[in-house]
Amino acid sequence: MGIFGRKKKQSSPAGLDIGGGTRLHIEASPQEIKRMVKDPRARAEAGDVEAMAGLGRMLEYQGKVEEAKLWHGQAAAAGDLDSAAWLADRLLKEGQTKTGLDYLRLAARGGHLSATFNLGAILLSQDQNSEEGARWMLRAAEAGHQKAIDYLGVDMAKVRATREDVARDVAKAEQGDAEAAHRAATVLLDFGEGEQAERLLEIAANGGIADAAWELALRVHDRGDTPRALELLEQAGRNGRPGGAKLAGLWLYTEGEPAAAVPLLRRAVAEGDELLTAVLGAALSAAGDLDGAEAVLRPAAEAGDWQAQYNLLAVLQQQAARTGGDRQTEEMWSLLSRATVGLHAQAQERLDAGEPQRAVDLLLVGARAGDPAAQRSLGELLLSIDPKDPEGREWLRRSGGRR
Repeated sequence: MGIFGRKKKQSSPAGLDIGGGTRLHIEASPQEIKRMVKDPRARAEAGDVEAMAGLGRMLEYQGKVEEAKLWHGQAAAAGDLDSAAWLADRLLKEGQTKTGLDYLRLAARGGHLSATFNLGAILLSQDQNSEEGARWMLRAAEAGHQKAIDYLGVDMAKVRATREDVARDVAKAEQGDAEAAHRAATVLLDFGEGEQAERLLEIAANGGIADAAWELALRVHDRGDTPRALELLEQAGRNGRPGGAKLAGLWLYTEGEPAAAVPLLRRAVAEGDELLTAVLGAALSAAGDLDGAEAVLRPAAEAGDWQAQYNLLAVLQQQAARTGGDRQTEEMWSLLSRATVGLHAQAQERLDAGEPQRAVDLLLVGARAGDPAAQRSLGELLLSIDPKDPEGREWLRRSGGRR
């Protein structure tokens, strides 16, 4: 995700902002140091937040890091943003990433500018499409953090003007303007503000905007709420957005509900998406309807669809197992031979196009179907990419080859 649809830079932002003030070295006698420590400790123990933070800094200076962490933790819990940022930095350096990020969020939510930038930088370095990372980075940029501005590479005057446009559209959306709601949601998604955007997408979808229902369905499904996502796809379809049956069928099939996927996949195939025939056949087979699966798959297999050929082979093997028949007939060998030729031709096209990962994905289909030729090719391809790849060695072993 990029601000205004622009793709973010691939590298993480150069350098985190350490924040805080300059640490001074004070020459003092042991007696003076003892008095200086005693006073803030007493105040800290009495609940003085400023004293807690000060004591944490002093203990850190003395090298008593663990005790310093305890006092900074108490200060952070009581609202001291610098302590939260300090503790986040310390925990992250110690490898306690989850807890460190929690403290960084605490500081960022309170408006600590360095923490806001750092949080965005870390999250975007982990995932350049992180909505949360984009949101914090933009917030830091809007607050004037120069590294954040440089990282985003956008004109902040344009950002401010866009914010004003969004505010106007949100006001219109609150009055029921579906188009305005969709416009505002689109920009807010680009800003990484998904929660507010989804509320506006809901308004737009209910107002008949098919694309809004579709976009909301995708986001809801990503959160694991498939039933609600299916409802939204149906809503998008009623408002003129095609393709919902295909997507819904694929979701249900991959999530282990083949019987529920079958009618949706049938509808998608009937609407002209013949590439789903192999998936429909697999769903029928998984639902226990082997005869129905054969009826769907055989025409596609005879027409040269290698995925349908693999799936039909599996159906014939299951039928033979049920009846006690021969599981290695001439027809089965023919299907396997034609499927592997078609698969390898398509995988080679991907390799020639400079897309080795796509070739790997294709070969996986045949390898998982038990095709030893696909298993061998997959193993050799993976090992050509990385000679130490254990998955490549495993597929080669399964094929009967050696490396």
